[in-house]
Amino acid sequence: MIAFNDACAIVANTPALGIELVPLLAAEGRTLAELVTAPDDLVPYPRSAMDGFAVRAEDTHGAPLTLPIAAVAVYAEAGSLRHTPHTATTIATGGAIPTGADAVIPVEDVFVSAEAIVVPRAIPVGHHIFPPGEDARAGQELVARDTLIDPPALALLASAGITTIVAYRLPRVAVVTTGNELVPFDEAPAHGQIRNSNGIAIAASLHTFGAGAVDLTTVADDRDALLATLARALAEADLTVVSGGASVGERDYVKSVCDELGVTFAFRSVALRPARPSAFGRRGDAHIALLPGNPAAAFVALHEFVRPAVAALAGRSGDAMPRVSAILGGELHARRGRTFAVYAQLRFIAGTFVATPLVNQCSALTRLGAEADAFVIVPPDADDLHPGAPVEVDVVSWRRVFSRVAHRMETR
Repeated sequence: MIAFNDACAIVANTPALGIELVPLLAAEGRTLAELVTAPDDLVPYPRSAMDGFAVRAEDTHGAPLTLPIAAVAVYAEAGSLRHTPHTATTIATGGAIPTGADAVIPVEDVFVSAEAIVVPRAIPVGHHIFPPGEDARAGQELVARDTLIDPPALALLASAGITTIVAYRLPRVAVVTTGNELVPFDEAPAHGQIRNSNGIAIAASLHTFGAGAVDLTTVADDRDALLATLARALAEADLTVVSGGASVGERDYVKSVCDELGVTFAFRSVALRPARPSAFGRRGDAHIALLPGNPAAAFVALHEFVRPAVAALAGRSGDAMPRVSAILGGELHARRGRTFAVYAQLRFIAGTFVATPLVNQCSALTRLGAEADAFVIVPPDADDLHPGAPVEVDVVSWRRVFSRVAHRMETR
């Protein structure tokens, strides 16, 4: 059995998949595999930073003075214009500076009549002008390698005319849930059966983790059926995630089937409560993660091991669970000998994160994952903890944390 921190380090070091050419419109959420530089100056001409009037700065010397308004306005659109000395040319924000002009006077800084402006004071060259190449010069780095492409990065790439990027491939993931007791979630279970909640939770989570195609299969506790299912998954998927059958019960076949299929395990169990049966291995270039069957235990292993594995495969190395320091908002009874991942709700109160453990930590509960937004990570040598104690917390969902903070502020 491996220590929790060692297991996390192994998963985080999973090598990235290969690279591929990705159209820019499909690049959001991908990780850049090559540095992108600006092919040209971005933008290659000077532009107005204000709505106002383009002028020659030297024509404002001796202000206050009057300058007649040129007949042609310059807007942020195609075309160019030559500025007439000793005049003012109407210009809009983003418009190209007319040839011969070298400054812009904002409309609010002058007195405007139908045919002229009164300039109250002299202005310097470059006044309210975006110079050429202010975003980037030709050859300058636009987006660094290993950057996660988000909408602002897409905007920068699009502005430079970049139509494709070289990105790490998104992992294909096979999800296999095991158990004779499982029925589809849209069916009524008979006595002794349960709906397959793990399957839908794992598949949905994988999409949020940044996986590509996700295939979901359920197989009974039958060794031959499991052997065929896992053989197919290991042949077709970059990562196989199995829920259930990973412990040491009479019908827990998963680990022995993996051995038969040639899987080499980096670890076969973890000193972690409530997800001790968790395992991680590979066969060739295919990886496999084994999760417990109990919903709350599976949810812990999903976030602590599968989430960083997906990130690493997609090129986001080091993208582990976000961890913050907090103070404890309740009592916590330690479980010495194993790291204890405690389901908790995280709040931000008076400038401090406060993590309050949920009352019932039973690993068989599905509702724990729905109610918690974090795990308090209690070291294996810790004693009982009391309110106000400093703790380390792995954040499952920032969205939940901040939505609860917002709700608390709205209801004050």
